[in-house]
Amino acid sequence: MAARATSTNRRDPEGSRRKILDAAELVFARAGYEGATLAEVGREAGMSGTLPSYFFGDKDGLYDAVISRLFGDRDAALEAVCADAVELAAAGGPAAARAALDRLVGGYVEFAERRPAFVQVMTRDAIDHERRGRVSGRRHSAAFQESVERIAAAFVPAPGPATDLDQLVISLIALCLFPLEHDSTLLAGMGYVAHSPGFSERRVAHIVDLVSRALTP
Repeated sequence: MAARATSTNRRDPEGSRRKILDAAELVFARAGYEGATLAEVGREAGMSGTLPSYFFGDKDGLYDAVISRLFGDRDAALEAVCADAVELAAAGGPAAARAALDRLVGGYVEFAERRPAFVQVMTRDAIDHERRGRVSGRRHSAAFQESVERIAAAFVPAPGPATDLDQLVISLIALCLFPLEHDSTLLAGMGYVAHSPGFSERRVAHIVDLVSRALTP
């Protein structure tokens, strides 16, 4: 049975809901869906352990709300980035396409670094397929895909595997997120810290150069 809201929560339900989502994002990021509990989310938010169920019903409802907000914030963060990239690519030619690619990749990496829970929750979500099955809804950014298409066209490449749009979108996202997913494993073993300005700058430059070479006829 759902707990009653306190007078404080009744006065500011949106603020309470936001605090619970913030706390749930952290809890799901470090414990995954199976390891997280509504009581722990409540404690993390500095509230009663029963309040998450008051606002979201059950753990599934809270988890879905966290996922939805993460993707919504990702899309909002990439909106200006993608618009800039498309504008740069519109000039045409490899130089403009490379500048557009740099803006797009840099913006994606910047968001992922600023919102580490996005990568952490998505990584845990990917290995939790036995519980949730295969997702059917769109999870990638439509604006990002459109930007990639415009950039690829600006390179005027010869047809080939490198210009397969869907594969290019997958490759770019993987290149941007993989180091952040494996910061404490592979990168740590190599002596790197993914969440550091020096590494990020090198990573973006590497991705832009790598993809530009692949797309240049």
